[in-house]
Order: sequence, then C-alpha cells, then structure tokens
Amino acid sequence: MKYSIKEARIKSQLTCCQMAEKLGLSEKNYIKYEQYEKIFRMEQAYHFSKITKIALEQITFVPKK
Repeated sequence: MKYSIKEARIKSQLTCCQMAEKLGLSEKNYIKYEQYEKIFRMEQAYHFSKITKIALEQITFVPKK
C-alpha cells in the first residue's frame, strides 16, 4: 500500500506540529510538503520514513499526476 505524506503522518499518530518539530521545520513549511507544494530532498524523505516507521517505498513523496 502507498501512503501520502499526510496519511503516513496520521498512521504514526503525530500532529503536523509534532512532525514539523521532529523534522526541524516550521509547521507552516511542513504543511507545504504535505500539500506537495514542496518536495522532500532524499535525506528528508529518509528521515520522515524513519520517524513514521513506514518504508520509504511505501510513501508517495511526489504529487500524483
């Protein structure tokens, strides 16, 4: 199963604010990633994957076209 960034965060039972803090981002900036206005760099995606405990391959980090 593939998860969106938001779905992965919710599955991990974290709020936007908590995830932003763990990634070292402001909540406003983090939300831009969830809305696919910004794209995670590989190292950020890897860190996000580790925080959520969901395999990197199971998270959609780019918008679906």
